[in-house]
Amino acid sequence: MAEPGSGLPSGLAVPTFLPWLTGLGAGMVFLSFLQKLLYPYFWSDLWYLLKMVRCGLWTTGKHGQKGELVTVLDKFLIQAKKRPQKPFIIYEGDIYTYEDVDRRSNKVAHVLLNHSPLKRGDTVALLMSNEPDFVHVWFGLAKLGCVVAFLNSNVRSVSLLHCIRSCEPRVLVVGA
Repeated sequence: MAEPGSGLPSGLAVPTFLPWLTGLGAGMVFLSFLQKLLYPYFWSDLWYLLKMVRCGLWTTGKHGQKGELVTVLDKFLIQAKKRPQKPFIIYEGDIYTYEDVDRRSNKVAHVLLNHSPLKRGDTVALLMSNEPDFVHVWFGLAKLGCVVAFLNSNVRSVSLLHCIRSCEPRVLVVGA
């Protein structure tokens, strides 16, 4: 009950937590504004991080043993065994099946193994445009155990030299 002279109708009481609730709401609005001002990409970064964690769990899931990393090449080889005649790349009307890409990448790996100084763990810079041979060379290098540094084929002059120096490749593979 309200006391006489308090200005409140009788029978109506103000909850004691109302000032706290108002302050909490104002604080949340202020923190939300401050977060958007200082960290505008926080929520999109958090969402991306969660997707990457989920993707990481997926890549080490079914085929990996005890945290063993499953690479794109591993996934490709599994699919190539399951569906060798299924199209993998369709480029300018040409169809490359899983089996075709696997066979061609094996050829690339053999040529590089026999005619280059490459060994497992070496870095190879790959400067190729968007073509099927890009995938063949990439998978061939991965089969040798090489680290592949993809270089943007649109980069020129000083920027290209910087990219090459940064990755410190043992070999530079250039597309036609």
